[in-house]
Amino acid sequence: MKHELTEQQQALYEEAQRYEASGDHYNAIKLYKLLSRECPQWKEPWLKLGHIYKYRMEWKPTLYFHKRAVALDVANRQAWWNIGLAATALGKLRQARRVWEKFGWSAASFKTLKPVSVRLQIQKQFEVLWVQRVSPCLGYIRSIPQPASGRRYGDLVLVDNEVRGYHSNGVQRLPIYDEMGLKKRSHYGAYSCLLLQATPNDVKILQDLCIAQNLGFEVWGNTSMAATIRSAKERPEYFTFEGEAMPELWVAIAAKHQEEAVRVLKNWEVISLKHTANFQAHQA
Repeated sequence: MKHELTEQQQALYEEAQRYEASGDHYNAIKLYKLLSRECPQWKEPWLKLGHIYKYRMEWKPTLYFHKRAVALDVANRQAWWNIGLAATALGKLRQARRVWEKFGWSAASFKTLKPVSVRLQIQKQFEVLWVQRVSPCLGYIRSIPQPASGRRYGDLVLVDNEVRGYHSNGVQRLPIYDEMGLKKRSHYGAYSCLLLQATPNDVKILQDLCIAQNLGFEVWGNTSMAATIRSAKERPEYFTFEGEAMPELWVAIAAKHQEEAVRVLKNWEVISLKHTANFQAHQA
């Protein structure tokens, strides 16, 4: 049943929404909290507070306000999901598992979760990464992020469930979710170099060598192009283009030790009869 508001309360709610839309979260939170005290049986202020704190990645208030919201609207799936996210971020895994069970996920079914596309915001640009989930909202980065991103291959990160755009590579079109913070730092560093006169088959050989040694591999030339944004109605679309062979191709290898990256590149040079240049360590 819809909560009946006075004219003053309705005006306060609309003013809070304007503050929120303009990015003035300080005043928006003040007004939503005022309304939550005046109208404790109205779910909207609780949901709004939970939403703001979620995207500020302040997980204790996120958990608290969404729990207040579901006490008033037990069927609100997004609020339940946000409870699972906040509980996971806070290490309350038993509480999170109870939430995921409401969605039909068990600990055993986590192993069947597919990778998802996740976007990192770097200043005013986005980088699209692959994340292999180990729970509905938690997963390991399986791309090699750009050095400026503050993330590494193998980092354990929180993942949202609201679609923010789509990632297309000419074969498939997948939804993209926001990365919601670092849970555990990886021990992998990032190393890059140029492959000279490498064919697509040469690149595949290097990728296979890295996989065999449990190293990450990425063509950073393609990664940067994945941030190209095209209009797709209300949500942006990110396109990855697979280009032809280039005289110089910028690639990255994720390894725990620099020696591992150097060794796999030397092996590649022996096999491919090609050369590398400009080797750099970014996160040694």
